[in-house]
This record gives sequence, structure tokens and C-alpha cells, in this order.
Amino acid sequence: MALEMTMQCVDNLLEKYVNEDIFIIIVDNKSPNGSGTELQKYYENNKQVKVILHDKNDGFARGNNVGFDYLKQNFDIDFMIVMNNDVIIEQKSFFYKISEIYQNYNFDVLGPDIYESEIYKHQNPIGHKPLDNKQCEQKIKEIKKILKKETYNFYKYKILHYAIYIWAKPLIKLILPSIYKKIVNKNNDKKNINGITIVDEKQQIAQENVVLNGACYIFSKRFINNRKYAFHPGTFMYIEEQIITLQCQKDGYKILYHPNVKIKHLCGISSKKVHGNKKLIFMWKQHLKSLNVYMNIYNEYENKYTTCKTSTK
Repeated sequence: MALEMTMQCVDNLLEKYVNEDIFIIIVDNKSPNGSGTELQKYYENNKQVKVILHDKNDGFARGNNVGFDYLKQNFDIDFMIVMNNDVIIEQKSFFYKISEIYQNYNFDVLGPDIYESEIYKHQNPIGHKPLDNKQCEQKIKEIKKILKKETYNFYKYKILHYAIYIWAKPLIKLILPSIYKKIVNKNNDKKNINGITIVDEKQQIAQENVVLNGACYIFSKRFINNRKYAFHPGTFMYIEEQIITLQCQKDGYKILYHPNVKIKHLCGISSKKVHGNKKLIFMWKQHLKSLNVYMNIYNEYENKYTTCKTSTK
């Protein structure tokens, strides 16, 4: 866990929304640098914050489920926001907007407009429907090829990754900031009312049953009360967004993206701290494992649907 980033995220909430009835859970997934213990000491006198020191690094889904379960068992919650520690909420009307949107749409899962400041890009939604069987199989084949047969291509990709993102990108950003903005943002002439670049015009309208970015989810009471967990516990990291979308669509929960709630995403600080850019193989292996979990869940729903359809004849 990036200690400073987490403090910035939490302190921002406490300072900006001092009059709101909020309670904050920080789940430390057994950070190797002891930052969880430091956070526990830092917030020990704050009644609005609780730090949970998890006994092992359980990954994204199970780590978030720890916080989800604690809040569900100890509070009567209207809305639960599950977000990364590299997310900053600056919108003063953020909580009011959530309630307003709920009154109009009665959502179960809400995704905000996520602006990634590093690359000047809006990140939600990330897709209009979850993977189907063929798409999942194709992705599994591609990753297996990277891991088993395309060693040369993998290392070539890693070298390019270092060359572009580790060396060239920071230099260009530092020395030639105006050129950097043009490189990462081809639509610089399109502005919304806040002056932030818009990549896709569809991102400025509400959309239902889309795949939401995992940096921030907002759950309403029905989802919280009816679900045993927020995220399927079978993955360590990756593909959680696809899984939760599939489950919600199949189980009758409404997913909504709405641009009237806004957050800033500071771009994957925690993940880079823990795994580092040198461990891309780890990333691909986790992708592969999670895709297999997704495939199993997908097939379970397909079999369930086929059985129900057959039994009604």
C-alpha cells in the first residue's frame, strides 16, 4: 500500500466532507513495508476511520470483500463506495449527486466519470458488455502464447514498455510538456464544462449495463444486503470488472454509469509499488487465472439458463 497516497485519499474525504455522515474503512492487504500499522496509528483517534490489518495479501477482490463485509455487518448503509487508494474525490456535491441519481435510476451499482490525470483521459465505461465465451477463449489463447511460446515477443514488449513509459515518457513530460499533452491526447480540442478533455462523447451520457472501471464502485442498499460479497473471491487481480458485470446482468442487478458523479484517478500507484514493472509475467499469469475463473462463471450461468429453459418445456 502506498502510504502517502492512502493518507491523501482519506484525508481529502475527511476534510472536504466534514458535514457528511461517512465512515471509512482502510483494508491493508498485509503490505510488506508495514504501512498498515502506520495508518492504524495515524487514524487511531479518528472515529470515522477504521484500519483493518488483513493477515495476508489476498488480492483486489478478497481484500475489498473484507471491507465490504465489515461495513455490512456493523452499519445500516445506504451507499457503499469501494475505491482504490489512488482515487481523489474533489466534487463538493459528490454524495448529493449519488442520492439524486439513485432517485432517478434506482441503480444497484454505479460508476462515476473517472478522469485519469496522468494521460488526460476519461476511463468509464471500459466496455458496453462483458466478454462472451469466444472472446474469453481468444484472450486465454493469446496470453498462453505470450507465456509459453512467445518469450521473445514478451521481452521485446517489456523493453518497449521500459523505453516508452519509464524513460521517454517522463523526459518528454518534463522537458516538453506541451508536446506530451498532444501525444497522449489526440482530442485536445474537445472540452467539457470543466475544461477536461473528452475522449468519447458517449461518456457524457448515462449508460446502463456497461462494464465499469474497477477504480471506484458505488453500491446501493439492495446490492449490499443481497450479496454475500462485493467481488467474486476466486481471483487475485484482473478481470474483476468483467465478472461483476456478468453476475449483475445475469442476477438482475442494475449497473449504471453516470457522468454527473466525478473522481480523479492518479493511475495505479499501489499496484506499481507492490509488483513493479519488472514483474509483467506475474501480471499475465494473474490475467490467465482470472480469465479461467471468468470462463467457469460464464459456463455456470449458461448451464443454469439451459437447464431452466429445458425444464419449462
